[in-house]
Amino acid sequence: MQLDFLLLADRAEVLNGKLYMMGGGFDHIGVPQLPGILPFDIAVGIYVDYLETSDTHSLTVTIEDADNTPHIGPITIPFATGRPPGLPPGDGIRFMAVLRGPFPISKDGSYQAVAAVNSHRFPGTPFRVVAPQSLSTPSGD
Repeated sequence: MQLDFLLLADRAEVLNGKLYMMGGGFDHIGVPQLPGILPFDIAVGIYVDYLETSDTHSLTVTIEDADNTPHIGPITIPFATGRPPGLPPGDGIRFMAVLRGPFPISKDGSYQAVAAVNSHRFPGTPFRVVAPQSLSTPSGD
């Protein structure tokens, strides 16, 4: 089993075996205030090997800070792809899911969205939350 993709998107959905996405693949997001919300979806694709298609699996997604401390999640999705008739031996199947935002956030900085299947952790997708710049007024007349 392998992570095929993990993307942040303004909007995403899986319909009839296809991923539809708007504004996907970004790595910086501004928030108007903190604490605040992250207005995005997380799209995940897992390639399930042929011999694992008949098993039930557990996809877990978390959003972690730079120290790998979870800030959101874990969000767990059980799934089984099944093995459709006519699937040639050795061929795998892609499982796709979307986790819908918004997600709460308390501070700015570096984060990563991380997926794990059956407790096997895949490399994360990094992103940065950017807080509004504080407005300062010059002193004096």
